[in-house]
Amino acid sequence: MNFVNAAHIILIALAVGGPITYALISSRGTSREDFIYNSGRTGLIATVAGIICGNIGVGTFIGIGLFSLASPVIGLSIAFAYTLGLLLCAWLAPALRRVSERHGVHGLIDLLAVAHKVRSPVLVWIPVAFVFLLRAAVQLLALSALFQALTGISFDWSVMAAAAITGGYTAIGGYRIAVRTDIFQAGLILLGIIAIASAAMPGPKLPARDFLDLGPYRWPLLIGIWAFIPVSAVLAVDNWQRVVTARDLNTARTGYFIAAPLCLLCYLSIAFLGISQKFSGDLTQTLRSAMPADFGWFADVMLIAVIMSTVDTFIMPLMSGLERSRLSMRRLQFLVLALFAVLALAAILLGDLLEGIIAAFSALVAFLPAVLATFASKTPRPRSVILSLNAGIVATLVFIAVDINTAAFAGLIFAALPFGPAFLSGKLRLKKRDGAAARQE
Repeated sequence: MNFVNAAHIILIALAVGGPITYALISSRGTSREDFIYNSGRTGLIATVAGIICGNIGVGTFIGIGLFSLASPVIGLSIAFAYTLGLLLCAWLAPALRRVSERHGVHGLIDLLAVAHKVRSPVLVWIPVAFVFLLRAAVQLLALSALFQALTGISFDWSVMAAAAITGGYTAIGGYRIAVRTDIFQAGLILLGIIAIASAAMPGPKLPARDFLDLGPYRWPLLIGIWAFIPVSAVLAVDNWQRVVTARDLNTARTGYFIAAPLCLLCYLSIAFLGISQKFSGDLTQTLRSAMPADFGWFADVMLIAVIMSTVDTFIMPLMSGLERSRLSMRRLQFLVLALFAVLALAAILLGDLLEGIIAAFSALVAFLPAVLATFASKTPRPRSVILSLNAGIVATLVFIAVDINTAAFAGLIFAALPFGPAFLSGKLRLKKRDGAAARQE
């Protein structure tokens, strides 16, 4: 066995087994608060690492790569628009922390349920969780495909292995372990991205292409990218919780200012592969080919870190509403395992069809009207919030199948409609109150 093969095996073992080993060693004494939101004391290094892990996933690679392959301007727009979204998280951090502290919550789902006095928070949880569970399922499929390629085991067994490994360490240590393991995983991701960028440094000549050519897409998609992707970064449940649970406001803001350019390096590296027509449908092979000579194997290590860190990032913020429950640690851990079991079952049943769900990331903009209502209105609107979330997500998914160029616009419009009657009825009540006051005078 030569050095390269030994390094490959060792790093694969560390990437796969390191998180669960660390969870077993360090989870003793974990409280419910640690498990659900790290007791709101995530430091700067862990915050930066979490931002990198949460905003660089398989969807990032495939989305930017394929869009750049089809249209340079669209691919690069996605890269810069999402980086702008991370900077927007830093700018809005004071408002996000202030409204969360006012309502005594740490997650976006919990905020919507508490602020609008929704009697059954599960009605808010279901539509939001639907989007993020699908995103997590895509990651799980990608990890299982990599396990298949490395070990030769069947598809079903690879999915179950992927769910057991990621679900195992997440269930043992919860959000605290997810935050801590992000540091190691972010290091592997950055090493991989730096390797890809360094391999491209000599600057091979790019194919002659029209930068403004939209390929098979239309201008509404490009407008939607700049209008909605920055906002979607703020509306992602993992970014929201990361801002709120950082040790303090300065940690949250500084973390996003540091992580944004590092993420941009990743986005531009992937966009370069697409623009130079080196990106293919086989993500693993694409990244192996993009690595320096004799280091293609490190793409496997980087992908494992990318996927595992993203899955725990999506799952744990969905559990933040359990903070006010009386469930024991054992039951909380069981619920996390149950959620991963659902992910595995979905992946096995849907198979490659889930790859198309990456397009559903635009459904995040459907959260915007409900979130704006939380900030702008002092009147709880439980029915409007529930209708808005469900209508917006359903409309987005339907329009993605019909016309991906306008799907985000359709989702936003349908999500805003339920607040129309509430707004008008509020104006009417205000007019009646003013009229009654005038008659009394």
